[in-house]
Amino acid sequence: MENRETIRKRLIFLAERRSIAEMERVLSRFLAERFAQLTDEECQRVIVLLQQPDWDLLDWLSDLQEPAEGVDREALEWIACRSGTKANGVPPSDGVS
Repeated sequence: MENRETIRKRLIFLAERRSIAEMERVLSRFLAERFAQLTDEECQRVIVLLQQPDWDLLDWLSDLQEPAEGVDREALEWIACRSGTKANGVPPSDGVS
């Protein structure tokens, strides 16, 4: 099992290097709000979730599509609840909370 520092670095790397800027903002808010409280196991679950394509993640977080079978819905909910998304799931634009 990886140590906490390695897990942290991997999670930050995956969150900051997304192909869609909106996903970077969503994940940045999530990490700012929740990272310190995540266990190593929860971090690993988020890392696995972040292997999904950005468009799929954004659609799932925005309730535009149901998550695919096998996707960790609980980890998705952590991101949705802690990322500053609006009620409709759409990330607010920069400077708007």
